[in-house]
Amino acid sequence: MTYDQAVLVFLGMVGMMTLYVGAQAIVMRERTYGTYALYAACWFGYIFFKNAYTFANPAIEQVVYPLNRIGFPMLAYVLYYQFAFSFLDMARTLPTVYGVFRRMQGVILLYVLAEVVVCIFLNDWTRHPAHEGVHTVVRVGIAGVSVWGISRAFRLRSSVVYYFVTGSALLLIFSLTSMILSQRLTDTDVADSLWDDPLIFMQVGIVLELLCFSLGLSYKNKQTEIDKVRAEQTLQLEREQRTIEQLKTHFFTNISHEFRTPLTLLLGPLSDLTRQQPQNRLFALMHRQADRLLTLVNQLLDLTKLDAGQLQPSIRPGNLTGWLQQLVSLFSSLADSRDIALTFVGADPPQPVFFDRDKLEKIVSNLLTNALKFTPDGGTVTVSLRYEAGSAVIQVTDTGAGISPDQQVLIFNRFYQTHTGSLVGGTGIGLALVRELVQVLNGTVGVASVVDAGTTFTVTLPVDADTWAGRVDPTPVHAPATFAPPNALTDLPPPDAEASLTDETATTKPLLLLIDDNADVREYLRQVLTDTYRIQEAVDGRDGLTKAGALMPDLIICDLMMPNLDGFGFCQRLKSQPTTDHIPVIMLTARADTSSRITGFEHGADEYVAKPFHPVELRARVQNLLGQRQKLRDRFSRELRLKPTGVVVTSVEEQFLQRAIAVVEREMSHSGFTIEALAAELNLSRMQLHRKLKALTNQSATEFVRHLRLQRAGDLLAGRAASVSEVAYQVGFESLSYFTKSFREQFGHLPSDANHTVGSTHQP
Repeated sequence: MTYDQAVLVFLGMVGMMTLYVGAQAIVMRERTYGTYALYAACWFGYIFFKNAYTFANPAIEQVVYPLNRIGFPMLAYVLYYQFAFSFLDMARTLPTVYGVFRRMQGVILLYVLAEVVVCIFLNDWTRHPAHEGVHTVVRVGIAGVSVWGISRAFRLRSSVVYYFVTGSALLLIFSLTSMILSQRLTDTDVADSLWDDPLIFMQVGIVLELLCFSLGLSYKNKQTEIDKVRAEQTLQLEREQRTIEQLKTHFFTNISHEFRTPLTLLLGPLSDLTRQQPQNRLFALMHRQADRLLTLVNQLLDLTKLDAGQLQPSIRPGNLTGWLQQLVSLFSSLADSRDIALTFVGADPPQPVFFDRDKLEKIVSNLLTNALKFTPDGGTVTVSLRYEAGSAVIQVTDTGAGISPDQQVLIFNRFYQTHTGSLVGGTGIGLALVRELVQVLNGTVGVASVVDAGTTFTVTLPVDADTWAGRVDPTPVHAPATFAPPNALTDLPPPDAEASLTDETATTKPLLLLIDDNADVREYLRQVLTDTYRIQEAVDGRDGLTKAGALMPDLIICDLMMPNLDGFGFCQRLKSQPTTDHIPVIMLTARADTSSRITGFEHGADEYVAKPFHPVELRARVQNLLGQRQKLRDRFSRELRLKPTGVVVTSVEEQFLQRAIAVVEREMSHSGFTIEALAAELNLSRMQLHRKLKALTNQSATEFVRHLRLQRAGDLLAGRAASVSEVAYQVGFESLSYFTKSFREQFGHLPSDANHTVGSTHQP
């Protein structure tokens, strides 16, 4: 192929690209396609007027030649930058490169204008060596800026960028090759073959670049179509979700109303029964929980109204300071029952204030309930009110465990619960309702908290007349707030713990430890089980762990969701301590799914009872567990032998007994071996050892050691290894008469009757 033929091929290819992309630009009205078509047209014009066509008129040729020599390539670079702006969305993705390219466009246009002006006055300027130097500097500058921009664009690492970078790099390489080769030619050089003309490299680079750009446009167009389909799918999904939300709203609205009817029928008779029999604590407990359930149902109903946009402000003028102080006072009994200092700090309003009593009552009540629930006994809760520029600022501050920063952004989400920090348990509705009610009242709510230092919730609400002008409700104001704090104990005097402990130690009834952070749940469990068992209580897992070690109960009933230490953590730590690992645990929780049950059993729980539970079922499970423990004690007492290596170890209880037997066996001949020494060997206190052995073998520590000594004596006498007196001293008895008496009590015959000893063990 000759050079002229190559030029015709180039013009044909570039011309078709220009026409095709130009038609697409007209049809699609897409700026990127239009810029690409003009860019390709510049290169078409440059090659056409340089190689394929010349004007016979010297005057015209004198103008066309410099325009072709300078104008077309420089305008192509300007359009190249413009194409990059649109193709790569450079103003957004590469703002720095975009700014540099824009300035470079201005420099190129000024250079073209200067060249044209000079060419008008100096006809031979384009052939002058000085022009070649200036033109080379400009081209190198354009190449340098382009390389810098391409390298910055490459960092975006997207497929569209790769098409652009590849095409630009190809043209840059072939253009530099063409420029370097053209510097080596003289006016007398004649091209012998196709590749002897440097311009052919420029043409190849242009074609390759345009092909890459065409493929990139096709890819981008395809991605645009895909994004459009995805957007339509997302829009359709949003419509479906809105429909589902409407159905959910309708469902919850209907079911909330259905719940209210039976709750009303429960609360009425319970109120009458509570007044008629004030001494019956169960009636008061049931009334509080039914009222609490009604509050939760009302909150669900409020949330559904918020979703449907049906909850509107009901604004009336009033004394906000006095009203809020009265609301806070309703929580004073609950605070006093836990020795929490509840204070209110108010300020007189500078002008009449307008507020929604019902919604503000729900906001403050929820915040106060959380503050009191998660503040430890002896802590402080403060409610403050101040006025700032037409707004009321209400703050609820506590000295609880605090909320970690990563949870602070989530606590206002519906049904969000966390098992760490201060927000343990609950429904996850309260704070979500607070946020949305505050939004209905055109206010804001925020939280500031430090872990282990406390939490402050701040609610800012507009209360000035201008904000609520024309929206004040003219209906009369109802009675003041009558919200009943959940778990309030105003009508339930707490049982005397010391008196109950004194009474319980005087009986042989099994001792149960109830662990739950809800006082009403503990009270109900006490009412269910108190006739058959002794009862002790703990308010959370940490308190329960302390009391379990001190009281050594026969069985523990533990809630799962508790502050400080939850049920899983409590059970794991209880079962890892030698002093308490034998105590059976019933996990009591509303989380009855299979994974939670498996987790509970893995942490050592013996039973898993789901809420709500039937009291008969709970009593049966308690009785079964205690019965199994009694059978285990009987077996240990019956099979206790002074041969630890012959015992098959199948549980931690038997492992403990193995260790105890081994210690006693080692010190058997020492008459001065004491119970304190045995306890020290087992890393227990004397009292802990006594309770542990009593729970496992139904023997005290003293009886346990004496039993083992006598068992060894029986074995020695049965084998006729020594005389009675020698055996007595070998097993640690200093008094032969006491040995004879104890031996007869255990085996039912005198030590001298050695033949009857083996297998004749009598329990003490």
